[in-house]
Amino acid sequence: MNRKWINPGKNKTTQLRCLGLAAAAGVGLLFLPVSGSAIVSGPCVECHTMHNSQDNLVMAFDGTSGPYEKLLRGGCIACHTSPTGVANDGTNYIPYVNSIDIPTYGATGNTLAGGNFYWVAAAGGNDHPKGHNVQFEGLAEQDGVLANTPPGNDGTFTGPLTCAGVTGCHGDRVALDDYTAVSGAHHADDAIIDGNSVATSYRFLLGVLGLEDADWEYQPTVSTHNQYKGVDRTADSEDVTSTISSLCAQCHNDFHNGTDNPVQGANGGFGDPWIRHPTDFDMGNTEATSEYRNYGGTTTNAYVLDAPVASADVNSVLSTVAFADDTIVTCISCHRAHGTPYDDLLRWDYDQDTTTIRAGGAGSGGCLECHTTK
Repeated sequence: MNRKWINPGKNKTTQLRCLGLAAAAGVGLLFLPVSGSAIVSGPCVECHTMHNSQDNLVMAFDGTSGPYEKLLRGGCIACHTSPTGVANDGTNYIPYVNSIDIPTYGATGNTLAGGNFYWVAAAGGNDHPKGHNVQFEGLAEQDGVLANTPPGNDGTFTGPLTCAGVTGCHGDRVALDDYTAVSGAHHADDAIIDGNSVATSYRFLLGVLGLEDADWEYQPTVSTHNQYKGVDRTADSEDVTSTISSLCAQCHNDFHNGTDNPVQGANGGFGDPWIRHPTDFDMGNTEATSEYRNYGGTTTNAYVLDAPVASADVNSVLSTVAFADDTIVTCISCHRAHGTPYDDLLRWDYDQDTTTIRAGGAGSGGCLECHTTK
């Protein structure tokens, strides 16, 4: 079979993920990164099929009869499922959001930045607190508690939740189906993230900005991680659509902004005392002696991988923070987008015993990474 040659980056392997499933089924494939553009390259037939027929073999990677839209050989989940649990073995760069075998969680494991749908899919039943219940290719059923009404929603969401499109996160939010929503993006140059197109938006989240880690935070360090876009808002009604939190607010808007649930405070409805946790708010606005200034440790103020903060400037990766528009609280400071082993998609286990998460002080994990004296 023809080989597919690609370059490490984002879109070079999004469709390559499909080929990983083919490999799991016993098809021998070799994928090597090469220098140059991040545009997907190689034989079209590795990802597409003209007639859904070749040598009387099933063309779909998941073994179904197919075909998929856009002449694809696999859909979103089929293409982004890991058969081995390996995200980056030094040769193959594979952005997966779902695993067949249980992933290892944490900075030294193989779970990527967005988390993994494994835990919500493995839960069974119809109560899915450990992940977004994306109803695509049998990934998860409708949530039996929430149905298609996201928490903090104003009632305008009309699910079910999908990967992309009108009721999804990725791609063109006007498109009526997942495939049209991201059509062409995998083949476009994403060297500059400006938010002007799906391809040039952070992780194909249309309009969102950010600096993308080349291997999707596979075993990240303080100097190799995503740099998330945030903004230091001055009013609850302010909604800068280029931030990651603003994207979350398209479904969970009352957790981010909304005149129906204003924050009581001295700053025109945005400030102390808080009645819900702030997002797109810089901890640098607090007093220099506040507990929040201990984020990352009182000596170094290192960027904390377990509780990442956003920055107004995303031109470079920050290994330390200075509390100058670079400690902006975001939704994903506490949560992961796809799923985690913990309820509410939290990055940590909120119910750990008092000797760990609630022991106090920076570096102890969870809420106390910011609330350091609690």
